[in-house]
Amino acid sequence: MEDTVIDDIDLDLIAALQTAPRASFDVLARVLDSSARTVARRYARLVDDGAMRVICEIEWSLLAEGLPATVWIGTEPGRAPEVAHALAARADTPFVSLASGAADVFCMLHGATRADTTRALTTELPAVPGIRTLRTEWILRRLTSTASWRLPRLTSGQISALTGQNAGRTAAHPRDTPLSGLERDTVAVLRNDARMPFSTLARTLGITESRARRTVAALLESGLLRPRVEVDPRDIGYAVEAVLSIGCRPGAVKRLTASLADHPATRFLALTAAASVFTYGGVFRDEEHLADFLTGGFEGSEEVTSLECSLQLEVLKRYWTARP
Repeated sequence: MEDTVIDDIDLDLIAALQTAPRASFDVLARVLDSSARTVARRYARLVDDGAMRVICEIEWSLLAEGLPATVWIGTEPGRAPEVAHALAARADTPFVSLASGAADVFCMLHGATRADTTRALTTELPAVPGIRTLRTEWILRRLTSTASWRLPRLTSGQISALTGQNAGRTAAHPRDTPLSGLERDTVAVLRNDARMPFSTLARTLGITESRARRTVAALLESGLLRPRVEVDPRDIGYAVEAVLSIGCRPGAVKRLTASLADHPATRFLALTAAASVFTYGGVFRDEEHLADFLTGGFEGSEEVTSLECSLQLEVLKRYWTARP
């Protein structure tokens, strides 16, 4: 990314797009008390400079068989960058970072099949030069999505005005019927550009604009596609990014799920098949903000029985895309 200066007006636009990623520039301008031309110009600058993308997050069941695993990796001294770059080059890693604390490198691994993921964890990753230790935590259920995280900048009135602007929702249950060929093509096109106009999508797919609208509406309503803003938290005021393994008593899982999912720092939360119960990803203004969170800064913290923290020093790959 170029050294783009993101000011308060840009932050308001990012916050509005988080709430309504596919809203028109006219709608965004009206909500932000600006002009459509100004909004469009600022949007184009953020995208062209690589500071922001508006993408479609795809339900895991469409990407691969089974669920992903998180991998906490210890490396030989001085070899963490080499290992992280090797993992980022793999097609089955949606997220890779250099870390400190519980791991030198943290990644998420999601093979096309369960067998692929197993082979990667048991054979391929251990053979990567520089890796000394691996700890794997299989995800059982995603509890929150990064698509639901919001910058706390909009008023309740602004949020209300943007609600319902094709934001998509989380799928409660995997769809029983497979995607049609047209739906798969639509997913492939919108994956990297959630704001593509219906007219452009229709031309790309060789269908009518009305059919493109119906197909997109069905995918958004099902929760299989979730438009979202992709932006580096450090660029918008969150200097500290952390991944935690959190353990608790079985009887406290529901309470902690509700508390952590609603916390403003939470970007990702999942149940895991490991000694811990949760894998948690969060963003914080600074180290003091993280310290407050770790020392009882969320409801139900007294139920926590174990906690490991890895600071994300540098993110090399986020949502399947290498960082510039």
